[in-house]
Amino acid sequence: MRTANPIRGTRSGAPALALSAAATLLAGLLSGCAFSGSVATTAASGTTSATTHITGVVHGGQNPVIGATIQLYTVGISGLMSTSTGLIASPPVTGAGGGFNITGLYNGCNGATPGTEVYLVATGGNPGGGNNPNLSLAAALGSCATLYANAATTTINVNEVTTVAAAYALAPFALDYQHIGATGSYPTGLLNAFSNATVLASNVRGAAGGDNLAAGVTVPTAEINTLANILATCVNSQGGTAGDGSSCGTIFAATGATDTFDAAIAIAQSPGDPGITALYSLPSSLSPFQPTLSSVSAPNDFTIEVQYISSQLAAPYGIALDAGGNAWVTNEAGNSVVKIPSLTPTLAPTSYSVGGLLAPRGISIDRTGNVWIANTGGNDVVELSSTGSLKSGTGYASGGVSVPVAIANDSAGNAWVANFGGNSITELGPTGAASGASPITGAGALSVPTAVALDPAGNVAVANSATGQLCLFSNAAALQQCVSDGTLLGATALAISTGGNISVAGSTAGPKVTGAFTLGTNTGAVNAASPVSGGGLTLPVAVAYDGSGTAWFANSSSISEFSGTSAVSGSAGFGVLSSPSGIAVDASGSVWTANSGDNSISVFIGLATPAVTPLAANAGP
Repeated sequence: MRTANPIRGTRSGAPALALSAAATLLAGLLSGCAFSGSVATTAASGTTSATTHITGVVHGGQNPVIGATIQLYTVGISGLMSTSTGLIASPPVTGAGGGFNITGLYNGCNGATPGTEVYLVATGGNPGGGNNPNLSLAAALGSCATLYANAATTTINVNEVTTVAAAYALAPFALDYQHIGATGSYPTGLLNAFSNATVLASNVRGAAGGDNLAAGVTVPTAEINTLANILATCVNSQGGTAGDGSSCGTIFAATGATDTFDAAIAIAQSPGDPGITALYSLPSSLSPFQPTLSSVSAPNDFTIEVQYISSQLAAPYGIALDAGGNAWVTNEAGNSVVKIPSLTPTLAPTSYSVGGLLAPRGISIDRTGNVWIANTGGNDVVELSSTGSLKSGTGYASGGVSVPVAIANDSAGNAWVANFGGNSITELGPTGAASGASPITGAGALSVPTAVALDPAGNVAVANSATGQLCLFSNAAALQQCVSDGTLLGATALAISTGGNISVAGSTAGPKVTGAFTLGTNTGAVNAASPVSGGGLTLPVAVAYDGSGTAWFANSSSISEFSGTSAVSGSAGFGVLSSPSGIAVDASGSVWTANSGDNSISVFIGLATPAVTPLAANAGP
């Protein structure tokens, strides 16, 4: 999804959006003063009703923004980047000190569906040197119903830091600040994205790093402050246009935006673009948010990586995501599986050491939420329920299971296992019983298989590491063909997009062993450009597709992004990692890696297009 937003309109104050009767609220307002809930009397009837007040302050850097228009939006529900709805019929304007007070009955939030998420945008206003028509600052607030319930105690500090947090978390769902949405009224991925914003910054403090984060969660506060300082060079000005030589003009030329929140969204969507990383030089050493990145030169990219380090992680290897966005990680050295909540700030991970787990590697989740583990050292398959209870007893070992290293589920609940030691794959039914055809060798075609995946029709793809081939089977376990580009060696992983494209990660031989991948299809066609290299590929060991069909690879020290055979990431890839061994994309558009080198999990916030999880939801038959 690393493309510039195709539509960016010129902003002039708050947008005029049609308001439904249910969404019309917060009509009364007071500027400046901060006070909590009270009781209002309805003049016509003499009755009383609870009145709620959300208070806050808008700052550009450390300067109050006076005269900024405040609007609350609910997210769109008709698809990615669908139109948001403004909730305030008569938007308040910030007063002296940048203060605002939203007063009125939350007719659009009281009793609202829990999945109705809201965000606040402040536009225009005077940050100290005159009115800035290009100013837009934001904060991702979360559940509309929760906001209503807690309005009396809610105070929001809106500034460039909260804007960066909102932009990165919501970037996979955003075209601009008027178009942030997903499909349906309760989209799990978008709900989790709002939670991600609270990990990156505190709306209460207006500072990088969330409140009450679980132990071990590390947020790159210096990078967030650096990005906030870039925006501040435009916010604290009288605005500008692309190419006019102003700070705003420089930012807009690099991003294609015409206001600062939309510019932040564009930076999040193209974090490795050279024009965007060059914005690093805009702020000065006296910038308002500290500490900042200290390097003299611009960073390789502006991806935001949240890291999770826990004593429960020991050589984490495989990673799979369930329907709720939780990550399940195998610990090869820890003989366990760890469940990491979907970056819910206050929840700690849970470790499970059951079923004789011994050096587990591959992991998959079926459509009902059960967790299937390739128990490599135990020579069997272990199944857990969605709550971590053991379902497989002493393990599933029939059907020729032998040094299982990878596993994938189809939509019928069958598990397909790659047997590294058996030169075969095994099909296990939903209860763990092997199919009559197992072990499946493809008449001897399989040789040291390392990975297995299923396409939307239920066909099975296997990475054949000894021969560098991609072998394709029907869901009935019949070999269709094995294909190769003639160069790829040591295939380590594969993934299949919803469109049927298959990426096989591996390396090539020659004067220098390099990272590469083969791009094929579920019909057996191999792209003539294969093997593909560049984009930071360095001995890739894992690959995953996002919802747009973009492929993401875990390298020795970074991740790489490819659209088809075209590299999107630069020569160094994205991020700085320590021997990642697993990779997955969640429904919030974040990319997760399991890093065996430093026993950590990394989450690149809002980097990809949201994917359907678990993967079995898109696998046939």
